[in-house]
Amino acid sequence: MPIITDAHARARGDTGNRQHQRSALDLVKPIQPISPRPPCLPPAAPASERTTYQTISAVVGSSHYRALSDDALKDEDNAAWVLGLEPDVKQAWLDRIRWIRIVDRLAENERIEPHERRFSRFMEAWRLLRSRGFVDPSCPFASELSAIRALWLRDASGPGHDRPGRAGRDQDDMQARALAAWDAYLRALADYHAPGLLIRTMKEHDTMLARLSGHIFQLVPFLTKEHWDAAGEFGRLDQFFNNLRDMQEDADRGLCYLPEEELARHGVTRAQVISGRCVELPGYQRLMRSWLEEVMPSLYARAAPFIDARGLHPSLEIMRDWSLRRYARIARVFRATGFDHRRFPARYWAEVRRDLAERRQLPRAHPA
Repeated sequence: MPIITDAHARARGDTGNRQHQRSALDLVKPIQPISPRPPCLPPAAPASERTTYQTISAVVGSSHYRALSDDALKDEDNAAWVLGLEPDVKQAWLDRIRWIRIVDRLAENERIEPHERRFSRFMEAWRLLRSRGFVDPSCPFASELSAIRALWLRDASGPGHDRPGRAGRDQDDMQARALAAWDAYLRALADYHAPGLLIRTMKEHDTMLARLSGHIFQLVPFLTKEHWDAAGEFGRLDQFFNNLRDMQEDADRGLCYLPEEELARHGVTRAQVISGRCVELPGYQRLMRSWLEEVMPSLYARAAPFIDARGLHPSLEIMRDWSLRRYARIARVFRATGFDHRRFPARYWAEVRRDLAERRQLPRAHPA
């Protein structure tokens, strides 16, 4: 895949030319071959030059706080490529991934340990910051909140706001957009982790996709106004695949994010999905075929402006290609298991572990 190699080279400060432009239509084919070699990763180093591999999950707090599951392997699957970036670019990505992961786990923790009120306390501290610009140094989230303030809540006299003309206005606009997306994502976490959540219609389902990962993908670094809306649609596609991947994990906790109207249309109940009894039902098979042959391609089509976008920062190109490869694997494994969400996790995560095995040892770190 030349585009991946090329983008990775530019993100690392090398030169290169984009070799081809992908067609969005090629990405909605039901089954796509996937190379066993993960893209965008540094080449293997001689044994004498290798150092112990640090996982991205250890950096971003994938296992902090008690949550619905340990997110360490998910974060490796989603973002192991980040560790191959140049230090400054890598840090910009790690900061945002860490903030997103922490609040997600806090929201889940509030369901499991409501008496701890960790998410509520974060939201109280966030509202204080938004209203008064103040971070209580005794707050357990003071480090994250201070970093967010430095990035998205800088006042007009702060660093970076002395840029004249259009450049300064564009920076201010993107800062305001990112802040609004962060606020919207926090509200979505509160809503979609509420007890007794029920997605009734396809419209509600579509809104959920946009409010969760749609906003997340508008928080990524190096995004421009030109690609703002397109990034949100790519995030909507991302959430679709996250939900598909996590069907059994959600079912284990009594959750089902398939819309009630679609379940009813195919003669399937929410209880049957949660218990797994749905798998042998003809209606469930029809529903899942429709999910992958109608709903999925429509989301790919909406995400096409980002999939086919030119002029992205090289790290965004890498993220896009890594993500597309992950989506194709989720769809392929889900089909291969006969849409059986009970069997999916073992097969899928075994493939992920094999793909990531090459990263257990890395070349020596970048010079300080």
